[in-house]
Amino acid sequence: MLAPALTSYGTAAPYINGGDVQNRGFEFAVNWHDKIGKDFTYGMNVNLTYNKNKVTRIANEEGVIHGASHVLSQNTQEMYRAEVGYPIGYFYGYKTEGIFQNQAQIEEYIAAGKGVFEGARPGDVIFADLNQDGVIDENDKTMIGNPHPDFVMGFSMNFGYKGFDLSLTATGAFGHQIAKAYRNFADTRYDNYTREVFDRWMGEGTSDKWPRLTYGTEINYQYISDIWIENADYVKLQNVTLGYDFKKLFPKMPLGQARLYVTAQNLFTITGYSGMDPEVGYGGDRTNGDGNWASGIDLGFYPSPRTYLIGVNLKF
Repeated sequence: MLAPALTSYGTAAPYINGGDVQNRGFEFAVNWHDKIGKDFTYGMNVNLTYNKNKVTRIANEEGVIHGASHVLSQNTQEMYRAEVGYPIGYFYGYKTEGIFQNQAQIEEYIAAGKGVFEGARPGDVIFADLNQDGVIDENDKTMIGNPHPDFVMGFSMNFGYKGFDLSLTATGAFGHQIAKAYRNFADTRYDNYTREVFDRWMGEGTSDKWPRLTYGTEINYQYISDIWIENADYVKLQNVTLGYDFKKLFPKMPLGQARLYVTAQNLFTITGYSGMDPEVGYGGDRTNGDGNWASGIDLGFYPSPRTYLIGVNLKF
């Protein structure tokens, strides 16, 4: 981070070691290799890692390094930060309690002393008044997601039988969230959308998550809230390879190995995440250095391609 410095110094502040991050966890691994008879061999590897990430020190009085603004879209405030006691780069914003379905519901909230933005209408997001002071403001913002998985898994299996070989490799991550937005939602209702737009509020009872569409800048979409945060657990089959060594069929050929194989990479992903690929890093702007410690932000992250390969291994 940049060291705090008065603007009267006339030059940029130097970079300093801005804090400390603690990672605690464990790793578990099991390997097994065996054979059945003299022709069939098999093996398996499973590894599981648990990690808890926490910032323990920030080198300023506030104890916070603020993330960049205008990341999820233009005119949006910071959505991630580094703060003592929290995971580095955690998602910061408002929690929500659904969508106002009618005017009577809005008036009930006001009568009960719950915070409601001025000019709220049916179809607007209900932002949670966490401190119960009757006002929705910066004091109601909190942690709304963690981009760091609790668990990361790796799994592989291999089989061999009379010249045939088959191997599979899979990975997975669990217990983390992704912030996703694929459009500039502070513009007009005619901007590009994903198909989620069909689930928007269009009248009482039609949606309890996605608000009504509006012209121009609107807090429903402009304010960072948990409507943009999704659980991102996944299991991905990364590689499947099937091969055959023709040396087993023609033992007198003048080669040590003549293996033909086919490989499928990134064959499928099991996930509830609605984006293109749950295995994202960061899709924001790193030019100012703020993005170096942020992760899990999907602004249209290009997914890993599915590829098919045919190859030959020859040993002389």
